[in-house]
Amino acid sequence: MLQKIKNLFLVIVDSILPPRTDFAIVSKMNEEKINSLPKSGGVESLNWIHPLFYYKDNKVRAIIWELKYKENTKPINHIAKLIYEEIVAEVSDIVTFNNDAEFLLIPIPITETRRIERGYNQSEIIAKSILENDLARTLLYAPQWFQKVKDTPKQSRSESKQERMLNLVGCFEADPRVEGKYVILIDDVVTTGSTLSEARNTLLSAGARNVLAFTIAH
Repeated sequence: MLQKIKNLFLVIVDSILPPRTDFAIVSKMNEEKINSLPKSGGVESLNWIHPLFYYKDNKVRAIIWELKYKENTKPINHIAKLIYEEIVAEVSDIVTFNNDAEFLLIPIPITETRRIERGYNQSEIIAKSILENDLARTLLYAPQWFQKVKDTPKQSRSESKQERMLNLVGCFEADPRVEGKYVILIDDVVTTGSTLSEARNTLLSAGARNVLAFTIAH
């Protein structure tokens, strides 16, 4: 009910005021335009993270901001399909050498406090859209096996990567059932890789066989 009221409020605001710049950009996105977005060159020294697009492009940034702060999911279905194709390519290589491999799909979690403040987790939205493409049921959706147990301060540009890593230490907790599994982490954006690296370290410490991450942008 609260979400319906929120959506109605946004519709009324957008009908009275000039459309948000990001909203105007995202509303015009279609599959052809999404496919033509500039690709990311990856994350330096972190080749286990696979971002799709280049974040500094204004269209890519608009997609992220509309999803992150307005829960605007218009382009996400096609983007999720592209991410799924990337996942399948990586998973296929693993299965070639390990027929018994099991794959968990896990969105980067937020704390309950943050969920109450925002009302949703954009990484879960992306992960669920990815799952809709998994007709072969290759991935097990297991968000309950990985939790964020400690709120962390918002990352500041003035902080070094080392400071950001220290802020994140101990903020995640993994269920023992991840042991022996391959984990596919999903997030909207990777910047320095600090959050994903802490998540990966936590999962590996809990016995995960390996951890890969996929994001919309970097």
